[in-house]
Amino acid sequence: MSESTSKLFQEEGTKEEELNLPSTEEEVKEEVKEEVKEEGEVKEEVPADDDIQDIVIEGAKRKRFRINGDNDKIIELDTTDLGISYRLQEAYDRLNKMMEEVSKTLKTEDDEDVSDEEIREINSALKKLDDSMKQEIDYIFDYPVSEKCCEGGSMYAPKNGMYRYEYIIDTLSALYENDLNHEFRLMKQRIKERTKRFTSPTKKKYRPK
Repeated sequence: MSESTSKLFQEEGTKEEELNLPSTEEEVKEEVKEEVKEEGEVKEEVPADDDIQDIVIEGAKRKRFRINGDNDKIIELDTTDLGISYRLQEAYDRLNKMMEEVSKTLKTEDDEDVSDEEIREINSALKKLDDSMKQEIDYIFDYPVSEKCCEGGSMYAPKNGMYRYEYIIDTLSALYENDLNHEFRLMKQRIKERTKRFTSPTKKKYRPK
């Protein structure tokens, strides 16, 4: 090795010593930790070999429906949701009671002696009832469908020989029929497969000798 080359290595070694550079990977990691601590951003490291197992649970798959060909009125429904059955039963009872209140309020509005102040109170009461009915419709279908389906009208307005809320429920619930029937068939098949080994006629019975 030439004298100039040897001198060059000596100079490089001197520079490394002056800079105090870490020589191993462990030292590099420790140095980084120290820098992070100085900045006040200490983060816990999660070991890669922990005993936590990751799983994936898919959410409900919803179908998209366009109301009256209007792209601004698209709703998304999970038409395999069996929960619609009990939600419908619960909400329908409340909707019927609200409709009774609407009828009473509208009769009061027809009185000839009603004042302007009373009319304002009646309209306010009707608005609250309408808002509550829309919330029930949204609850039934687990999606904000009411505003897009009623087109600005009230839920208690007449529509095709019924109240609007009844018309919306009938129209949307019909979308669930095919999928729910399919789900029921799958459920029955799964139950049948699980119980087959207990009910199979070919299963050998114990006979005493």
